[in-house]
Amino acid sequence: MAENDSMGASLQTEALDTVSFECSDVTGTRKVTVSDVQPGLPAGAVAKALASQMSMPDNVPWSLRDDAKGEYLDDDTAIGEQLHQPGAKVTLTPKAHLG
Repeated sequence: MAENDSMGASLQTEALDTVSFECSDVTGTRKVTVSDVQPGLPAGAVAKALASQMSMPDNVPWSLRDDAKGEYLDDDTAIGEQLHQPGAKVTLTPKAHLG
């Protein structure tokens, strides 16, 4: 019985260890609430998945910008390391390769 209780607690912990946030496109016309994202996923992979989900052009590289900080998330860093606060808001923006 204790083994089952331990397994249940482990599953609950895993369910709580996810990232949730609100995402809008750069024009503000499309918005989605994102939940249950694995925190270890690279932010770039999450941006690409969101662009697809939001029917954005697939021939454009996309990035996420933290609305509260005004900073772009690092594509190669886990999203859970960059979005800490509950109810975070991000904007999906096309990458501009200037210069």
